[in-house]
Amino acid sequence: QADGDFLVKKYTWADRTVGDNNTNQIPTFVGQTINKVLFFRNRLVFLSGENVITSRTGTIATPNFWSETALTVGINDPVDISCASLYPSDLFDAIEITTGLLCFSSNAQFLLSADETTFNPDTAKLRAVAWYNYDKITSPISLGRTIGFIDNSNKYSRFMETANVNREGAPVLQNTSELVPTLLPKDLDLFTNSKENNLVFFGKTNSDTVVGYKYLRMGDQQQQSAWFKWKFNNPLKYHFCINDQYFFLDTDNFLQSVNFIQEDTDLSIDQDGVNYLVHLDNYTSISSGSYSATTNLTTFTNQSTWIPSVTSPNGKLVLVDIDSNTAREGRYAECTLLGNSPNDDFTVPGDWSSATLYIGYLYEYNVEFPRFYLQRSQGGASQSDINSKLTVHRMKLNFGKIGLYETTLTRVGKSDYTEVYESTDLDEYDASDAPYLAEKIK
Repeated sequence: QADGDFLVKKYTWADRTVGDNNTNQIPTFVGQTINKVLFFRNRLVFLSGENVITSRTGTIATPNFWSETALTVGINDPVDISCASLYPSDLFDAIEITTGLLCFSSNAQFLLSADETTFNPDTAKLRAVAWYNYDKITSPISLGRTIGFIDNSNKYSRFMETANVNREGAPVLQNTSELVPTLLPKDLDLFTNSKENNLVFFGKTNSDTVVGYKYLRMGDQQQQSAWFKWKFNNPLKYHFCINDQYFFLDTDNFLQSVNFIQEDTDLSIDQDGVNYLVHLDNYTSISSGSYSATTNLTTFTNQSTWIPSVTSPNGKLVLVDIDSNTAREGRYAECTLLGNSPNDDFTVPGDWSSATLYIGYLYEYNVEFPRFYLQRSQGGASQSDINSKLTVHRMKLNFGKIGLYETTLTRVGKSDYTEVYESTDLDEYDASDAPYLAEKIK
């Protein structure tokens, strides 16, 4: 409703006022399965079998699927049209584009459009525009200039994008996941995106891993793209994107969110005009610690409200001080669970009895670089030399606001070489400063 409330009730359907079953026929969805309900050009639309059935225009509040008169065809009359194909082509989903309504069957795509500016039973056409496999479990999404959908017909899923869908001619289609052919698992059923942030997410019910796709487009050209994974503490039941946030519901029935961009409510500290974001999973505020000078430990008891139901953390449980009035601002201490029932008591080394404290999990962040090849540019294309042996002597890593990190070099025929780095070494920053740098090149 206009005030933000939801109204749920049984629909009131309009009755047939003229004609009979011959002159004003019953809609083809009657007695059949309705696969999808959507809206198109101020009409309520049903996808049923191989048919697209629309109501009369302007009758969404009281749907009317009957012709206004049995003598002539009116411009507002309902459209009931079937897709013609050599294969069974039950329609399962559709999405509106500039040229019409793009409908999806399991093995083809059809475009519902009009040859003229007026869309009515006389001008409506449902034509096949492409013949690609489509997973009927997931809905197609709009990526701005392209339409994305999932193909689950093989051992691994494929993410397909189609563009330039017109009434005449074949559309342009590409397999976007071709560079990572084994990354997307089969039987994906959770599919969402954020057009504002150029992000697409692929998930699977009862799986704790979500695959993401990030792309950057400038005009008609795609300048850059990247694939990544998020691993959560608990398996997913559902996920979706709203504005600049990613929401997911886990199997413990907790709805959690991830911000794509920094919000005012995110944990951070300000120092020397620079804002440093505190990276913690499932964080919450905490207080009332008891410090013991004998053991040099601060004990927190009866903290049943912190991080509820997260029993298998993805990282280390830590306590963070963001109080600007203490010398520990920006520091964290690893928590040690005492193991007593209900297993919510813990200790941290040092005196943390008074400050603005938050508790959460430090999560692991990994970046795997691809294999490098010597490249030569010719015209607008680049050619890689995959036969020669390339020895990389050095690599410069340019980081933003980062603290401790480590690198692992995988070498053929030799053991891995791992080294730990700090963005700011001891004796290089004041005691009251945050142990970070705004930028670091190593």
